[in-house]
Amino acid sequence: MKDSKVEICFIGNAIIDILSKISNETLNKLKIPKGSMQLVDEETSEKIIKYIKDPSIISGGSAANTAVGFKSFGGTCSFIGQIGNDKFGDLFSEDLNNSGIFFKSKNFLSTDKTSKSIILVTPDAERSMNTFLGASVRFNISTFDERFIIDSSMIYIEGYLFDQPEAKDAIYHCCNLAKSQDKKVALSLSDLFCVDRHRTDFLKLIDKYVDIIFANEEEIKSLYQSELKECINNIKKNVDFGAITLGSKGSVVFENKLEYFVDPIGVEELVDTTGAGDLFASGFLFGFTNKYSIQKCGYLGNKAASEIIKHIGARPKISLKSIL
Repeated sequence: MKDSKVEICFIGNAIIDILSKISNETLNKLKIPKGSMQLVDEETSEKIIKYIKDPSIISGGSAANTAVGFKSFGGTCSFIGQIGNDKFGDLFSEDLNNSGIFFKSKNFLSTDKTSKSIILVTPDAERSMNTFLGASVRFNISTFDERFIIDSSMIYIEGYLFDQPEAKDAIYHCCNLAKSQDKKVALSLSDLFCVDRHRTDFLKLIDKYVDIIFANEEEIKSLYQSELKECINNIKKNVDFGAITLGSKGSVVFENKLEYFVDPIGVEELVDTTGAGDLFASGFLFGFTNKYSIQKCGYLGNKAASEIIKHIGARPKISLKSIL
C-alpha cells in the first residue's frame, strides 16, 4: 500500500444531477414516491423534466459526490465510472477533473446518453430521485483501467451499481483485484430501495470482501430485516469498521466491534438533504485515511453532512478543509 498514488479509488455511476424545487402536489401528480430513488426510462425522465422550472444542472452520482468531498478535505483520489459521448458526459468529466479528481473514461459509447438523476426537492427539504441510467448500464470489466485500483490504497463502491447486471461482475472483479493487492474495500448501501432489490448480493459482498460499511438507519434495517440494535450487532460481526447515520439524531460508528454514538450537529435552516450520506462518507474516510479515532471520523462525517444540507446540491460550496 505504500506505493499507492492515491488514497481512494471511488467506483460508481457517472451521473448528471438535474435539481429542482417542487411542490408536494406536483410530486403526487407525477406518482413519484417521496424520499425514494427510482429508476426511470428515458421517456419518463423527459416527462418529469417538463414539469420542473429553473433546474440546476451539475455533475453528480453518489460515489463521485463522496470523491469531491474527500478531495475538498485534502484527500487524493480517482474515479471509475462510465459516461456517454455527449455534452453531459463532457460536463461530468470536466467537473470531476477540475475538482482535482483523476478521471478518464476508457470507452465512449456514442449510442448511449450519459446518465442523469432528476432530483426533486419538496418544501420540507426531502429529495426524491428519478434516475435514468443511460451509459452507466454499460459499466463492465472492459470499461476501466485496473491501474486505478492498483494505484490506490482503498476502493469505495456505490451500492447503486448493483442495479446494472454487467456491473455486478465488474464489482467482484474490482474487489478481487483490491484484495490481491492488499487494499481495503468500502461499500455504501446507497438507498433503502436499492437494498430491497439486491439484499442477497449485498450480504454476499459484505461477507467476502467489505472492510468498511456506510448505511443509514433504514438501509441497515432493510439489509438484516430486523430492528436497529440487532442490525448493528449483525454488521459488526462481518465488517471491521463502519458508520450508520441516523439523520438528525446523529450517527453510530464502530471499530472492531466497539461502537460509539456521535452527537448530531444542528443546522438552523435545512434546505436540501441531497448528498448528506455521500458527504458523511467523505468526512469519515478523510479521518480514517489520516488515522483519526473512529469517534472523530464520525464527527467529521456529521460536520460534512451538516454543511451540504444548507444549500441545494450534493457538492460542497466551501473548502471542507475549513471545518477540520
